[in-house]
This record gives sequence, C-alpha cells and structure tokens, in this order.
Amino acid sequence: MRKNITFIISIIIGFALAFFISHNGLFPKKEEKVMAEFLSLLAKEDLTVAAVMAYVDQHLDEVRPENAGKLVLGLEWVQQEKLPDWQRLYEDSALQAKMARVYQRNWALEDFKTVEDEEIRHLVVETMNNGYKIETAEGQFFPVIDYTFYQKYFEAISADLTAYFELMAVESEGTPVKDGALMIGWEEILRRAKRQEQFIDGYGGSTQVEPVRALLKRYVTFALFGCNNTPLFDYTTKEMDPEAKMAYNIFVAQETEGNFAALIKEYLHVLAANDYCLTAEVDAYRQTAAAAW
Repeated sequence: MRKNITFIISIIIGFALAFFISHNGLFPKKEEKVMAEFLSLLAKEDLTVAAVMAYVDQHLDEVRPENAGKLVLGLEWVQQEKLPDWQRLYEDSALQAKMARVYQRNWALEDFKTVEDEEIRHLVVETMNNGYKIETAEGQFFPVIDYTFYQKYFEAISADLTAYFELMAVESEGTPVKDGALMIGWEEILRRAKRQEQFIDGYGGSTQVEPVRALLKRYVTFALFGCNNTPLFDYTTKEMDPEAKMAYNIFVAQETEGNFAALIKEYLHVLAANDYCLTAEVDAYRQTAAAAW
C-alpha cells in the first residue's frame, strides 16, 4: 500500500514538473513551430484577415505572453494592411445608397444578418467577421478596425499591449473627429491625451510607444487648434470657445504632472495675457508647441 502511494505521488510530481518545464521555455519546439508557421502565413500573397485571425485563435494558448503579443500585433498589422482593400469595396455609389436605406448606428453582427439585401448582408457580415466595424462620415459608409475585438486576447498578452489596445478601443468606439468636427468634448480630448502620455511614460520599452506617441501628437493638435468645423477660437470674434476655456482651467487645476498638463497650463498663461483671443502671439505659440510634439 505504501509503495502504491509513493508511486502515485511520484507520478503527480512528474506531471507537475513536466508542466512547469514545458511552460517555462525548456521545451520550445512547439512554440518555435507556431511562430515559424505564423511568419510563413504572413508572407502569403493571398493573405486574409480571417485566416490570420483563425490562426491566432487556434494557437494563442500554445505560446508564452511575449510571443502571444507578436501574434496579436501581427493580426493588427494585417488588419491595417488590408483595410484599404475593404474600404474600396464600399466605394460603389449604388452600394452606398443601399446602405443608407438600411444602416442603423451601433448595429451588431446579428442585426445585419437579418438585412434582406443579399449584397449588403454578405459584405457587412464578412467585414465584421474580419474584425472591422462600419463607420459613417460625410454621408459615406466605410469600415474601420474594431479594436474592442482585441479584448478577447487580453489574458494572453502583456500589460503594455492590453493598455495599448484599450487606448485604441476608446478611439474606435468614440471617433474624435467626423466631417471636420469634433465628436467628443474638450474635456474628453484632454482626458484621452493624458492617458496616452501615461502609457508612454509607464511603458517606455513597449513596441507600441511610437503609435501612441503619434496618437498623442494628434490630440495635442486638437487641444491647441480644435478642428476646422469645431475651432478652438471663433472664426469671427477670435474668442476662445467658452466650454474649452472652462475645461482647460479645470484640467490644469486637477493635473499637475506630465508634459501635456504643463503644455496646457502654459497655453492658458499665454491666452490669459491675450484676453483668451487668437492673436499673433497665441498663434505663434501654438504653432511652435505643436511642432515640438
């Protein structure tokens, strides 16, 4: 009896040791094969987002977080590369007219499956199955990457990539600009810029620092200038938007750290000296400040 117990314990220890070793990179053959096959997949001329998505979903749990991140970023890269092709599919004027008749904002995949027009139903379902969503601007319909799709990978990837995809999901769920006008409030512009700067400061070694830096530069431009149809300064009176003025002052009162907060604080000093109006001095400051980012 004692021999049997000893034998069972040794078997359990053996399985536990084998699991530990295999999950700590000492038996990397399978993982190497997964990554090698992934590179071969990305090199195919007839590559589709759906094929990459299927591969990632199938093999994500077979690799360590470092390589899981590479798989997921590879999927994002393919989505970005293939996006123009998908957008061209929506350029047909007849299709656009049909879309206008049936489209409803925030329709889910199941909603589009009920659309009677077979052409629209097939195109939109395939678009969503490839990780895109339908947006509209200037009366046109077009696909964009749906970054909420990446949430299913969060448990497998590193913290910096999770934070990156969370930032991008904010953008895809609430696009900041449409038709040359801001779609979010001034306070949200400041809030997003602050989060983007926190990512750069907190994950300085991340592969995604540069994409986030480019995103932050865009938001700095929003904060300094506004947009064509939502300018920071009235085109006629040259006065600063009163809601922006309030939001900026509240922001600097609450946020005392970071280069972005320092920029907004200094901008307000320049604005106060110019009665919160767009003058040559204010314009020179914002032009220089934007170029520095």
